[in-house]
Amino acid sequence: MKISRIFSGIALTAFLGAIGSVPAFAAGWTQVDGVWKYTDSRGEYVSNQWEMSNGRYYYLGGDGNLVTNSWIDDEYYVDGNGTRLTDTWVIIEDSNTGKDPGWYYLTSNGKCKKDGWETINGRKYAFDEDGKMRYGWFFDDDDIYYLGDETDGAMKTGWRCLSYDEENTPDDGDVSEQYDSAGDDAKWFYFRESGKAAKADSEGYESHTVNDKKYYFDENGVMVTGWAAVKDSAESGDVTGISKFVYLGTENEGNMYKNTWVYLDEHPGDSDDGEEISDSYGDMPEEGDNAWYYLEGDGTPAYLKSSAKKMGAATTKVGNHSYFFNPYGVMRTGLIRITTDNGEIVGYFGDDQPEDSNPDSEMRTGKTTVYDDFGEKYTFYFNDSGSNKGAGYSGEKNNFLYSNGVLVKAEDGMDYEAFKVDGKVYLVNETGKVQTSSKAYKCDGTYTYRISGGKVYYTDDEGEADGEVTEGGSLPDVEYHEEYDL
Repeated sequence: MKISRIFSGIALTAFLGAIGSVPAFAAGWTQVDGVWKYTDSRGEYVSNQWEMSNGRYYYLGGDGNLVTNSWIDDEYYVDGNGTRLTDTWVIIEDSNTGKDPGWYYLTSNGKCKKDGWETINGRKYAFDEDGKMRYGWFFDDDDIYYLGDETDGAMKTGWRCLSYDEENTPDDGDVSEQYDSAGDDAKWFYFRESGKAAKADSEGYESHTVNDKKYYFDENGVMVTGWAAVKDSAESGDVTGISKFVYLGTENEGNMYKNTWVYLDEHPGDSDDGEEISDSYGDMPEEGDNAWYYLEGDGTPAYLKSSAKKMGAATTKVGNHSYFFNPYGVMRTGLIRITTDNGEIVGYFGDDQPEDSNPDSEMRTGKTTVYDDFGEKYTFYFNDSGSNKGAGYSGEKNNFLYSNGVLVKAEDGMDYEAFKVDGKVYLVNETGKVQTSSKAYKCDGTYTYRISGGKVYYTDDEGEADGEVTEGGSLPDVEYHEEYDL
């Protein structure tokens, strides 16, 4: 309800508030030439003071005349009957009254409320040092309030979508149009129960939780949306700065996303805080490129940490499945190799393109057929348990030899071939099966290898051992979809 409605039925004329007929004054009052005066016990006219009659105060001016429709001592207001008003609003439309045009409130003792807040009919209003009701934007030291337009003035709380130009921010008393949704010319603000806007104390962002959702606001109180670097420093193991960022939804959402997937074509590097992320590590996503992100419980995007040594640390588990995210937090698919100071980790995350709207990107385990980027078909085996679950297996598994997950087998037509994997020499056939029988083995009809005592030897023409094999053939050369060097 606007203040003007409080005055329903009152004529806002030059003598605002004049109601009823002239009162029947008690003894002491007298009318001279149509003007009311007050005589004291000595019969002299009273001047420059208040007199009470029938429980109401009246003021006699310097000439002894009853004052009407005027401010007294810049503190009180008397109406057209000369009655001192209390607990009511008055509007001044003419600056010749000694007050700036606007709304003023007279308290229970008749004094005009000045320089502070007053609760009136359950709503809070602010007044300047002259007693004029404030409206629009009100900047009180470091606090920001919004008080509606000039006919309203009540302190606003909760969410407000207000017209706002970030290049030309409002001043005290500026009025903003209210909207139902944000856009180029309107932004969301949240005013606490105290009326103070949620905002950062300085450059940066301040979080505020509303209905169990976390929001961030800048130093002007504007609700932040999209990607924002809300943390001062990156986490340990973050080589790009992605861990500073959270995603705050569209211009009409603003709540921090967490424990959820988002599919976006705008990225941290495209945001107002784009300088907080480094573009020196591989391919940073560009604006317009679609990408999947997963926002963890604290809002941080899942990403590849430089400290990862095993597949469990290099991937992120979501539900019952694990996924791979690069150092920029973007989900990736395909055959991926990660090189660490402990060696190599190879994983496979499906054939679909990572920018697809619904890609098959779950980490694979166990025996799997994989096509590399050249279309070559390979058999892989990925660990199915432990901290290195999903990493390519190296060594003998189910009687077959693997190196970083890929099946190692003799070249077609060779029958058998020796390979060295993780420091151990194995003899395998053209299917990759590991040979263990202690005997001589022919390659293309010629004795070439012998197994004796669990070791592999070269042979002479008669098949007898002729020196231990210490180095093996070339391991499979796989074209990986992506490679990362930690």
